[in-house]
Amino acid sequence: MEKELAVQQQHKVIINGLNFPEGPVFDFEGNLWFVEILGGNLSKWDGEKLVRFHVAGTPNGAMIDKEGILWFCDSQRGEIRTFNPKSLQFNTVCNSTIAGEPLKRPNDLLFDKLGNLIFSDHADGRTENVSTFCVLPKNSSKATPISSGKLFTNGLAFCNNGETLLMAETYNQQLWIGEWDAEKLELLNERPFAKAGKGPWGPDGMAFDENELLYVTVFNEYAINVYNKSGILVNKILTVGNRPTSCAFDPTGNLGLVITEAERGEIISFPTLGKGLPLFY
Repeated sequence: MEKELAVQQQHKVIINGLNFPEGPVFDFEGNLWFVEILGGNLSKWDGEKLVRFHVAGTPNGAMIDKEGILWFCDSQRGEIRTFNPKSLQFNTVCNSTIAGEPLKRPNDLLFDKLGNLIFSDHADGRTENVSTFCVLPKNSSKATPISSGKLFTNGLAFCNNGETLLMAETYNQQLWIGEWDAEKLELLNERPFAKAGKGPWGPDGMAFDENELLYVTVFNEYAINVYNKSGILVNKILTVGNRPTSCAFDPTGNLGLVITEAERGEIISFPTLGKGLPLFY
């Protein structure tokens, strides 16, 4: 079935020469930000020029808030950190849970509609179920686990106006879905959504298009899986490199879906794929 779905899609390499890129996000001026995990950089591309900011750590996922501040996970330091593009200042926002447990290897992140930060902490859980998803309440410095007992937690995405949360468990080849209560900071009715990948790796980053189709990068499998709201695989877009890590939609629609690809060190645009659901900041 998957072979029948697999298609080539019009694409263009827009940036190359990167050192394990991940976590793409667009700012309000149209700049594309992302991290280079092995390079230790938070990087900005304005359509022509690439500028790198060394983070003195290992950055993973990235997101932007309504003030234009970049938030990123630092898996080496076990921290949620921010970067102000105007002052060029880094800041540590969170490094532990409300129970006093240190964050281990935070991985990917996004905001809910009330400004709370949801993030994954994979804790290097490749063979042991030690990975979690957490919430960092707005204006707080302590995180709370909302889902645990996972194998290498990873990407996240909201649909249904922020009421529904999708989550990736990479080393179990599993996508999860649940209802998110942003007021009570609770994940309700968590349940399997779809399988993704043949193993040992699996789903990494993800993003919804404006029709609420879910695009999921599948690590080490040359593929972006596309699922409908029922969790049915409806398309499979082939990639040139075998390690797509994350994806994001260009809010203008000009670049369509952009993916970070770690094997070749590239960012690739699929311009015909249109726009995504608006992010919460």
